[in-house]
Amino acid sequence: MRLRGCNPEAFRLMASPVAHSFAGFWTFLLLTARLKVRLATACRQYLPQLVLLVLLANLADVDFLFGLGVGADLHHGFIHSLAAAVFVALGVSCLWRIADSFWRSATFYFLAYSSHLLIDLFTGTKLGWNATASGIPLLWPWEKDFRSPLVLIVGVKHKDLPALFSIQNVQSSFYELLIFGVITAALLALWVRHQRSRAMSHSRETASRVVCNSNPIQ
Repeated sequence: MRLRGCNPEAFRLMASPVAHSFAGFWTFLLLTARLKVRLATACRQYLPQLVLLVLLANLADVDFLFGLGVGADLHHGFIHSLAAAVFVALGVSCLWRIADSFWRSATFYFLAYSSHLLIDLFTGTKLGWNATASGIPLLWPWEKDFRSPLVLIVGVKHKDLPALFSIQNVQSSFYELLIFGVITAALLALWVRHQRSRAMSHSRETASRVVCNSNPIQ
């Protein structure tokens, strides 16, 4: 089997579900940005949509699970490509439209799935500007692996179960929790500000209508 990437060890690394789950939540924030409700209410009312987007953001790593089952490294294959993201987005949109149209639903599904690919592009063995990032077949069927020269995430090892539950992986997952948690906090602040702005605008429009209705033109 052909190893991808300049560093063979980099092929054994991937971002953990922590990072990908945060990215799925970010897609949910985009989906609910137009709602005039609190975030907690949105999460409760649209919990199935939130769960689905988080699952789609993690879906590309299913090849890793298959690899564990057969004792081979199948990670970073076809399903780590934009073509797979398109196929999945269209297929899931046929089954369930979480937005007001087929194409808008497919767009959210595509964003959730492709967020996984974006994160993997910046995942490697060492932080910084180096050549340790894993390669993914982003433009499949073109047999070229794409990677970022800038590594922002130290991936977790998944060669086998002992490596999967190593201290190094725990440290990497904690790093993702910290970094993506900070980004999420900033996004939540923007989300709340956006909701308040919409609420104030709606209140002004309602007040204007009341004034107009109470003072009809003679």
